[in-house]
Amino acid sequence: MNQTINIPHVYISLTEGYQRRGELFKKYVEGYLSKSYPEFKLVKIKGMKAICERK
Repeated sequence: MNQTINIPHVYISLTEGYQRRGELFKKYVEGYLSKSYPEFKLVKIKGMKAICERK
């Protein structure tokens, strides 16, 4: 069963101006999830929501 977790909006401004913004944004989201929700792994990002599943 998938879990939806809101992504903090601050990551939009942190990645602004980077050439490979999408990759950097994904790394920030993966880091956020590993620290805040270590029991979940990222499946995909949809808008400002991380779709995750249990490890």
